[in-house]
Amino acid sequence: MLSPIEKELSENDHAKVWNEFYQRIKNEASLRTLDDDKYKITAARKPENRNKNRYRDVSPYDHSRIVVEKGDDDYINASLVEVASANRKYILAQGPLEHTAGQFWQAVWEQQSKAIIMLNRVIEKETIKCHQYWPLGSHQDYEDEMLFEDVELRVSLLQEEEYEHYTKRLFSLEDMETGDKRDVTHFHYTTWPDFGVPSSPTAFLNFLMAVRETGCLESDCGPAVIHCSAGIGRSGTFCLVDSCLVQIERERSMKCVDIRSILIEMRSFRMGLIQTPDQLRFSYLAVIEGGKRILSDADANSNVKTIAENTIKKEDAPPTPPIRSSSLQKVQLPDEPPELPPKVRPDWTKQINDDTSEDIIPAKQRKIEERDDYQSPAKQRKLSNRNGGTDLNDRQDLFFNKPDEVKKVDDSEVVDKIDEVDKDGGSVGDVDEDDESKQLNILRKRVRGERKKQTAEMIKKMKEKQKKSELWKERKSYLKPICFGITLLIGSYLLYRYCW
Repeated sequence: MLSPIEKELSENDHAKVWNEFYQRIKNEASLRTLDDDKYKITAARKPENRNKNRYRDVSPYDHSRIVVEKGDDDYINASLVEVASANRKYILAQGPLEHTAGQFWQAVWEQQSKAIIMLNRVIEKETIKCHQYWPLGSHQDYEDEMLFEDVELRVSLLQEEEYEHYTKRLFSLEDMETGDKRDVTHFHYTTWPDFGVPSSPTAFLNFLMAVRETGCLESDCGPAVIHCSAGIGRSGTFCLVDSCLVQIERERSMKCVDIRSILIEMRSFRMGLIQTPDQLRFSYLAVIEGGKRILSDADANSNVKTIAENTIKKEDAPPTPPIRSSSLQKVQLPDEPPELPPKVRPDWTKQINDDTSEDIIPAKQRKIEERDDYQSPAKQRKLSNRNGGTDLNDRQDLFFNKPDEVKKVDDSEVVDKIDEVDKDGGSVGDVDEDDESKQLNILRKRVRGERKKQTAEMIKKMKEKQKKSELWKERKSYLKPICFGITLLIGSYLLYRYCW
């Protein structure tokens, strides 16, 4: 028998009315906040706080906004969202701006959050969606620490693990004034497009379960900080699915979940949660698939527990041993054991050189090597040296998504550098390894500098383009009243001319 949410999904799919269904939820949530003074956004509209909002139409309500205690200003575009039916609390925030990154980390510190869940990339569709607010690490030729002097906090990268759809990082957050330190886990989902949905509910649920396993979403610690670009679309979807799965896990049934009511409740804490009908439909799909997974695991655990209890409680007497016979025949053992067969030593050299020797390669390694983008370690080292020490699969592309922007170094440049050292006319092989290493290090630093400079120029151009666009929109907003005024003057003049 189908649960209510499965029926709702099936009916909306069959009638193709997700747009209308989403609009009804949106209107109902808006009516609840329309005439209530509780839902004012006074702090966000203050002149000194306007430049701290990434988007003009996304502001935190006064009653649920996060108040930063330390610093010159207490404002940050972040809201505390509570789902009482699931006993969950989340901090939903916009992607930090360059001048609000310090306050972002200060909020993490003050709220005692154990984790940050980031659901966007730094640059998407050639637009900056979020500031690079954490250190990239020395393994990418960057720094391992970032200092935020406005709030006296230091962020250090301790560990980084990459998975198929997300990256997990461990940061050390230190208050430089007191010396206190705290570990913060950073979950970065990298395959969720803006205004879109993840590639599949399964991939998203695997990410959600990895987050939940750390215990950072539980009520016994500070609320986790969840953000995308605006902090309402992807972030709202994440919180909605997690809250619904908590209820299913507690009640052991999907009949208790009302996705529509939970979303309306969440919208009373932060405006605009779930930005598109597709995100709403994906929430239904993820809740249904995740609920089935939870219930199937619960049934399996229950069966195992029942079998174990029945086995322990079973009080049947053990069977009596068979009666031994006194007339057992004695087995005559041979005086000497038979000789062992000769050892056959496999010819590993022949197996390795044989064309069919790939069977001795582990299946996991073969699977990796058969990928189109696989490069052996030796080939990677060779390409790394030829390209001035840069990694062709540099993980910076994950954030900037601009692989073509990385400057590559031609082989001739490396040869020219080594030839400069070899002033005596010797061959390349005659160059001392230390001198060659120094020259290559210099070359690598130059490439890194050029790459950073190129990235900075790209971001600068984007900011200028964005600034021009905003300036044009502002000027365009003046055209309507000006045209109206001119039309009114001309009309008044004509009316005066013909009437008098």
